[in-house]
Amino acid sequence: MIERDLPRDLPHSEEAERNVISCVLLDGAAALVTALDSKITEACFYEPKNAKLWRAIIWNHNHGRPIETAIVIDELRKIDKLDSIGVDHIVSVSGSIPTTAGFSHWLEQVRETYVLRELIKCANEVRECAYGYKGNVEDFVAATSRILSIRHASQKQETLSSAATDVFDLCQRILAGEDTEVDRGLPWPWPDWNKRFGPAQPGELIVLAARPGRGKSSAGRQIAWHWSQKAGDVLLFSREMPVCGLPQLFAQSLSGSSWREFRRNELTSADSATFIESVKEVQANKRIHIYDRDRTLAQLTARIKAFHQIKPIKGIVIDYLQRYDPQQDRGETRDVAIGRMTMAIKDAAIECGIPIVLLAQISRSVERENREPMLSDLRESGNIEQDADRVIFLDAPTNTPDGSTQDLNDGAVRRIFVNAIQAKGRGEGQDRVGMMFNRPITSFESIVHL
Repeated sequence: MIERDLPRDLPHSEEAERNVISCVLLDGAAALVTALDSKITEACFYEPKNAKLWRAIIWNHNHGRPIETAIVIDELRKIDKLDSIGVDHIVSVSGSIPTTAGFSHWLEQVRETYVLRELIKCANEVRECAYGYKGNVEDFVAATSRILSIRHASQKQETLSSAATDVFDLCQRILAGEDTEVDRGLPWPWPDWNKRFGPAQPGELIVLAARPGRGKSSAGRQIAWHWSQKAGDVLLFSREMPVCGLPQLFAQSLSGSSWREFRRNELTSADSATFIESVKEVQANKRIHIYDRDRTLAQLTARIKAFHQIKPIKGIVIDYLQRYDPQQDRGETRDVAIGRMTMAIKDAAIECGIPIVLLAQISRSVERENREPMLSDLRESGNIEQDADRVIFLDAPTNTPDGSTQDLNDGAVRRIFVNAIQAKGRGEGQDRVGMMFNRPITSFESIVHL
């Protein structure tokens, strides 16, 4: 660790730092594990001697040595590091407290003061960069989002015991018939998806994949709209369609009337009036937040973290993977960079505790070979299928279940049959649902509702 010459007026608590170390020296590995679960690291200690002593404790633990004052002193002496801390300081710290009763309080103080110092440092960096920055403003905004993510990154790790307590409470609500949609996860717009696939769960990365022109963007918009109505704020990242082109698409899905036919005055007066009312409904929706200018992985993840710090997000739809720049490192292949991107998006889903639907394209081999898509058909698959909790394909077969055929290239066909195939589902398994895609209004409909 580098010696720091920091101003003494930065937030810190010498007493809390000493007491945390004292608790660990008193209780050993059990107390150390608690501290590590609370995100206490060497960087959290403001006093350089305390930081060095913490590093020595971690070294002892990692090398199977007991965490005791005399043994820590002996190990430091062996590697000629004792003088930089001092025996007197170690002995003084180890005897700071007679009991560990206030351990949790002191851990919180050490963590909170560290976060405050980091925020001050980030704020100063942002201020200096803002005065002299001469690059892409969007990249600068993405870089400065670190100031908003520091607090989240410092949060205490949830334990298995507390997670199990939440599951136990959920089990009790289910048995009592008191579970809600929030307990079950975010519902899909189509009831048969909820029944066969299961609702979208917090922390899930759900890849929705299809060939171009098979309606994945339409499905993504329906999901985003439905979640905004059922749950709350939803982010829709749209590189496929700009914001200005989306209101009419939402309106035609809500009204059941085509925007194209409205624009050509081909609708009845009643249908036109319904379409106008749907536009007003879209206008009133303040829960969908659409971003069509973010182009890179850094911008996308920064936007998610920054928004979530200000206002909780309930779900995210990204349209679509291959339209974003994964920012390849030198010598890195694109499929590896794409895999790094899906991993970052999966991390964002876990950190925010929300489902993220990531739209993706599949290869042309499915069409050439006239077969259903497989996981290996994901374009530039890399780690996509590994990182995804679920993969759902939208496949329009030539032969429908009733034995008839459908010409997918015939523009006069207003509805086409589509199989929604859950090819991967952690905890939910594999299944399929037959649907109809209404081409004039670019919307999917459950067959059970036709």
